[in-house]
Amino acid sequence: MKLLRFLLDLLLKFLKGIAYDWVVALIDLLRRIWELIKEMCRPKLPHSDTNATNTGCASVDHPSFHRPDPLIYSQKYLMSLGLAVTWDNPDIALFKNGVQVSEGDLLPNTTYEIRATIWNNSYDAPIVGLHVDFSFLTFGVTTVSTLIGSTVVDLGVKGGTLHPATAAMLWTTPPAGHYCIVVEFQWVDDANPNNNIGQNNVNVVAASSPATFTFQIRNQEGKERSYRMEADTYTLPERADCGERALSAGDKVRRWKELQALHDRAAHPVPPGWMVEFTPPAVTLLPDEEVDVQVDITPLAGFTGEKAFNVHAVMDNGVYAGGVTVYVTKA
Repeated sequence: MKLLRFLLDLLLKFLKGIAYDWVVALIDLLRRIWELIKEMCRPKLPHSDTNATNTGCASVDHPSFHRPDPLIYSQKYLMSLGLAVTWDNPDIALFKNGVQVSEGDLLPNTTYEIRATIWNNSYDAPIVGLHVDFSFLTFGVTTVSTLIGSTVVDLGVKGGTLHPATAAMLWTTPPAGHYCIVVEFQWVDDANPNNNIGQNNVNVVAASSPATFTFQIRNQEGKERSYRMEADTYTLPERADCGERALSAGDKVRRWKELQALHDRAAHPVPPGWMVEFTPPAVTLLPDEEVDVQVDITPLAGFTGEKAFNVHAVMDNGVYAGGVTVYVTKA
């Protein structure tokens, strides 16, 4: 009986294999062949495109992966932090025959060398081949930009032998007028891309009671904007030692509060006895519209020497659009 049952089971399995299992196996084989054909026909993406299309590559976020942070004295970034700024950029200087010259003494149709100091806020990640663009604006706020040229520098880590880096560019001044120099750069994996543009927007006027100068405001916001004028007398303090590299969370909070107090715009008002008048004091502009603003600075009676005034244009949304630094002088 057991033998007969065994033979019947064997016969049923044989008949099942003939009638059914081969069909399942064939379907699975055809499916595998189709998947192989699709894989062979799919175009291969470059690695950078593979990252951009989210096909399995992930961003690296690990202590062993270091990112550089190239930076320059960036008025736009510092103002976004609520700090006072000067438009006399400490990281941008002009030279003629190797001697630094004042932006207020530039001659028309004359070739100068612009030198930009570029820093790295990383102790671990250098940069090879950082492209730096130089341009100039007509003297004022968000005016039309004209490219001067581009160069490439290698930037070492903070405290290293190639830090900071100096980017240099020759510039022949236009026939007449006063201009703002802009230095800008970008890096593909920048830890902070917001501090990569700096402006040097400076004028020197004699205090002939009053000291008068004019600058332009241009609306590049794409919609109607209103602007109001402000002035302060903030200047850069003496550069202090950075201190310890590693700070506790409490020390970082304390240090940031100290910096906010040191660079607080409200702590540097127009001093008593001085008068700053804007004509007009506020203006509303259509997109791409540009107007002149006249500034009259009346000095304190008996003043001699040099006094810096930072003039800012503030948009109706509270954002600082830009500005200029003026040095009032009297012998």
